[in-house]
Amino acid sequence: MKNRPLVILDEDALSALAAPVELTVERLRNFIENLQVLRGILGDGRTDTYDAWRIRRAIKPLEGDEAALALTDIFRRTAENILRACATAGRGKWSPADIVTDQLLYDYDRVLLNDLDAFMTLVRCAYAAARRKTTLPNMMADLRELLVEPRPVYLSPGACRWTQASAIPHDRQVIMLDATAQPLVVEGVLGRPADIIDTLPVEQQAVVYQVMDKIGTRAGNRTDLANDESWTVKLATDVAQRHRGQTLLCVTFKNDVDRLREILDREHGNATVIHYGALRGLNTFQDYKVGLLIGRPMPNEAQLQLLAVAAFGREALDKNLRPPPLEWQLHTHDIGPDTWQVRRQQYTDPRWQAIWRHVVTGELMQAIGRLRPLTNPATIYVATNEPLPTTLDVTAVYAAELFPAMSAAGKRSDLQQRVRQYAEAIRELEVADADPPGTKPTNRAVCRKLGIKECNGFRYRKLALALIGPP
Repeated sequence: MKNRPLVILDEDALSALAAPVELTVERLRNFIENLQVLRGILGDGRTDTYDAWRIRRAIKPLEGDEAALALTDIFRRTAENILRACATAGRGKWSPADIVTDQLLYDYDRVLLNDLDAFMTLVRCAYAAARRKTTLPNMMADLRELLVEPRPVYLSPGACRWTQASAIPHDRQVIMLDATAQPLVVEGVLGRPADIIDTLPVEQQAVVYQVMDKIGTRAGNRTDLANDESWTVKLATDVAQRHRGQTLLCVTFKNDVDRLREILDREHGNATVIHYGALRGLNTFQDYKVGLLIGRPMPNEAQLQLLAVAAFGREALDKNLRPPPLEWQLHTHDIGPDTWQVRRQQYTDPRWQAIWRHVVTGELMQAIGRLRPLTNPATIYVATNEPLPTTLDVTAVYAAELFPAMSAAGKRSDLQQRVRQYAEAIRELEVADADPPGTKPTNRAVCRKLGIKECNGFRYRKLALALIGPP
């Protein structure tokens, strides 16, 4: 960034500056297996895994394929050592990087790791070995960074993770192009105040419906999809039948991809089903005419922890190095002209609320953005209770408003009508049973009168009491 006074970031760039580098056990094992393929590309046909080590100790190569071959051995030993560390780590244990890596590196290793020519030779060969896939060279870049620049490492039985502090000098101006970024998180990562710049209104070409009937959790969706008469199956079926003949993109939880693909293949015949984690960076669906998003992205807890530590320091975790609990809460918020009260998961800590919105709302917007709603006149259904960005023009509905056949499943089509029914039941019970007079009946009593579940009653109670007003 020398002589460049302005730095422009997007969400991916902030993530690269901010936090999570994660080397999972599965990735490390695959990486070790692929190193043997890389040895073949480098011209080493021997099978002894310590050949490169012997070469390096004997002749101390500093250039050419022999040096790159020696680097593969450094990375192999590093990966194996991290695997051993993960196998013995307890959950929540933090260890400095030099404790994980100090026994791996000798002076000759450090010379090779800092030899960029040798490293780039290895990266070029890795691309050839991986047939243009990026996993192998990316892993080498991550391992090299960990070895050359030790930093706090989080170990668990499943992965080695570390945070990465922002390196943007404070004398540089920064503009971040991301409508869903949370200022509190951005300020923590960059270490400077963040001002929100209002954008000029842009006419949105797509119609976006937020379907509010269900919470859309991973476990709930899995249960729903197992039943052919369930709400989720009916929604997918109705969307497929209404838009048969149009290209359709369905985004869902990873474990539900096969089941939804089966449903949409049967009812639609021209649908692509993909999970949230596989969407980033894709520009394949910009002309698709229909989108169906079910549930919400399920962020990895370690990813949230690392982003919180990068933004707010170790103080974001408790004394046992764990985050605050994720709790079910009732939330009231406005979508268009309507007020909705929904039950969804949230943290009580404002810092963690910002982390949650930054990740979950950002990933939801990534999924919607694959269909390019500003320029593509698509119809997009988002079945989730998570708040969508205010920059998006959203119409919140119940499924029965769009698909009348779904009213047979007992889903309401008018929240305000149910609130009025709840308020009327309160008035009737006040007259009949209030003791002393003026006491508001309990939610349980009102729900018994209306014949609804108590958990559903809580969604209407606050709005109903506001409708009734003070006694």
